[in-house]
Amino acid sequence: MADARKVFPMQTFVSYIRGNPGQYNQDVLELLQFVTGQEVDKEFAPFASALSKAWIYEQHPDLAKLKREEVTELGENVSISSLPTAEQEEVNNLFYQLQEYKQTIEEQKNKIAEYEGTLEENKKKIASLESKVEDYEKQMQNEGEKKISASESKVDDYLKKVDELLEKIEKVKQEGVVTVSGGGQGGGGAAASDSGGGSSEPEPDFGFGGGGTSDGEFGF
Repeated sequence: MADARKVFPMQTFVSYIRGNPGQYNQDVLELLQFVTGQEVDKEFAPFASALSKAWIYEQHPDLAKLKREEVTELGENVSISSLPTAEQEEVNNLFYQLQEYKQTIEEQKNKIAEYEGTLEENKKKIASLESKVEDYEKQMQNEGEKKISASESKVDDYLKKVDELLEKIEKVKQEGVVTVSGGGQGGGGAAASDSGGGSSEPEPDFGFGGGGTSDGEFGF
């Protein structure tokens, strides 16, 4: 294919030579593929365009000085030759390196996508674990509150029992004082006092017996 020639429409040639940088339609891509002998897409087009322009300007240096309108006036078609064999080998090496770079970039993109996928999975796992930990903490907190509440209830019951016991002790103390001050055995002494007609004065014999006992006897 080296040193071959091909005719292209002048409009395609002008779009390539005087067009806006970075804008490559299909006709321009076909022109670049012919000149470089490579499969040129929009990603590799800037490299192929620079190489092709250098070769074209080397053959026709006057094209670099012509304006768009002046190039158009040269005719309806233009005949372009491909790169010679020596330059073609250099271009082949360059595009081979570019393909390697592209492949490396694609592999890195795939690895990054894989890492991102793994990262998302780990994030979901972490979120799940955090949720379980949060539920566990809430459960432990609720159980702790229940235990505290049960302990407080037991303490309250214990204090109530202590209060009741203290009341009973106090009542026993009070009843014991009443019994002693009455001179008898609890309520029985009070009943005897009531049956005696309401007199609180003791009998002359202190209740041990009647007055018919002889001297020296206590009425037992």
